[in-house]
Amino acid sequence: MTTAAGRFAPSPTGPLHLGSLLAATASYLDAKHRGDRWLVRIDDLDAPRNVPGADSAILNSLEAHSLRWDGPVIRQSDRIGRYEAALETLSELGHTFNCTCTRKRLKGIGPYPGTCRDAEHQARDAAVRVRVNETPITYTDEVLGALAEVLSETVGDFIVRRRDGLIAYQLATAVDDGAAEITRVVRGRDLLDNTARQIYLMQLLDLSQPAYAHVPMVVHADGQKLSKQTHAAPLDDSKAAANLRQILPMLGLTPPADLGTSPELVDWAVAEFSLAALRGGPPSYRH
Repeated sequence: MTTAAGRFAPSPTGPLHLGSLLAATASYLDAKHRGDRWLVRIDDLDAPRNVPGADSAILNSLEAHSLRWDGPVIRQSDRIGRYEAALETLSELGHTFNCTCTRKRLKGIGPYPGTCRDAEHQARDAAVRVRVNETPITYTDEVLGALAEVLSETVGDFIVRRRDGLIAYQLATAVDDGAAEITRVVRGRDLLDNTARQIYLMQLLDLSQPAYAHVPMVVHADGQKLSKQTHAAPLDDSKAAANLRQILPMLGLTPPADLGTSPELVDWAVAEFSLAALRGGPPSYRH
């Protein structure tokens, strides 16, 4: 079996909705069309936000929609040692510093202004930030084309360990997606602004950089992204085929009318899928 793989990495903060189904399906179709494996990783590091039973509900929804993963489900909570080791490496290389700035203090300022860069704060009650520079992070998105971001101008030095001691999303994701087996990251366009930060961390840690593709989002009628915070309706797993018929056209696919089940729809879509069909398309679809 090929060692190349794509991945879907939901957080267990609630059930899947139509937007997360779109992202999962795009990732699955891309991997399977290429003959790659498709992995599922539960991004459960932020324990205070996790909802009991949400991880099982997510996996049940994926199975109901015939999105079947390869190998065991990965959980970030089982990989904390990897993230701590990466954080230690960044520290030893001189890339990090402790920061005691509060959100209130930084509100409205824009990119982090470097307040604590040279303050030498102790680790107690401090976040850890990684130093950025003025070198552009450049990459080619397989949907959006050539992209570049100067982190010092957009976000500034960013957090890799929170004040409460939890490893930050950017570092955990960079470590996991920078593993040699993850060769492609196909995800929603709402996560695009994370990509340059994650690539930067991969470069500092000498990790492999996957190929990226950011697909359209599903939004409410008012333009807000579907999410738990915006009260997105959970998927009805008993209507899997109907759900797939809603999102496949958003991926440039119009399935034949005689395909009545989710396995039939997914098998057909695997054969027909192409990221090229999304180039130049809308960034989002209203639901």
